[in-house]
Amino acid sequence: MRLRLRRWLRLSLCLLAMLLAGNAPLSHAQQTVIGGSGTDYQPAILRAADGSLLLAFERLDASLSGDLWIARSADDGASWSTPTLAVASAANERHPALLQLGDGSFALFYLKGTGASSSFRLYRATSPDGIAFTEQGQLQLGWPGGGEVNPHVIRHPDGTLTMSYQRLSGGSYLAQSSDGGASWDQLRTLIAASSQLPRVAYRAGDGRYLATYQVGSSSLGIYARTTTDPHDWSASAIPLAVAGDNHDSLPVLMPDDAFVVFYIHANGAQYDIHSRRSADAANFEPVLAQHESVEASDVQPHPLVGTSTSQVQLYWGREAPLGSGDYDIVRLAAATVADRLFGHGFEAPPGFAHNAIN
Repeated sequence: MRLRLRRWLRLSLCLLAMLLAGNAPLSHAQQTVIGGSGTDYQPAILRAADGSLLLAFERLDASLSGDLWIARSADDGASWSTPTLAVASAANERHPALLQLGDGSFALFYLKGTGASSSFRLYRATSPDGIAFTEQGQLQLGWPGGGEVNPHVIRHPDGTLTMSYQRLSGGSYLAQSSDGGASWDQLRTLIAASSQLPRVAYRAGDGRYLATYQVGSSSLGIYARTTTDPHDWSASAIPLAVAGDNHDSLPVLMPDDAFVVFYIHANGAQYDIHSRRSADAANFEPVLAQHESVEASDVQPHPLVGTSTSQVQLYWGREAPLGSGDYDIVRLAAATVADRLFGHGFEAPPGFAHNAIN
């Protein structure tokens, strides 16, 4: 009896430790990927077919005009190459979305413009090796005037590309491409009116899409919509993070076909990273704190999904000291996205940043 009791107590303590570890914020484990003075911001991360990691990001000057840079890691993110320019001009290039296509080449999507916000349009650049990119011109999305910003692009198993983007005149939209992003449908499909920064994920098993976006002006709420028809987003919006001030949502699909949404939540003067998981894109589990700190502001979280159902590599922009405008790109090598006790058993363990243009 005593032996059984001791075993039960040991197991109970082990389970409690795992539960606490799975839900505890990871405060000081971040690694600097792109450092130095200035504003390095808005990471877009992928694992290439050869196993290397590619990171695209925007580097802003004092007037917040950006160029796009690329860095590469051959050791799963432990170390990184010196960044090289991918897209640079006298115009303002920001908000990169990086993909590898079926033929092994790379495509980079971004906003570009000068002067008035109505000049902003979306562009594509391509590269055979992920190092040297050549701009291919403006995307034709069916709009007579400008004002498209904040592209987010995903690739389906059949090669279809789905892009969510924002119109500065108001609203979140979706378009699709069947030729690697060279041309897009002209349907101007509305995801949500009066919203900003839409991003989308897709589950091939049942053809389900999940889109998230933010609503408001200063204190923002994050909402989600789901559909199996990419041209019909009429289902009711789902409040995902509406208490307090929330920004920068990004949904991803995990290997177990669950969706996880990352976003930031205001904590006084700075922002912390949170996530929520859903098996059906409609009902979301409680919030997990991914990274919390009092000495810095953490914004624009972008996860890299691997083979684990409970963890991702997590990349984001980090402002330190708080209010300095000096952003570096940092990462967590293993950010827990599912409660390890109840979710999946016993697996191993943004000031200017939040303007309409992110």
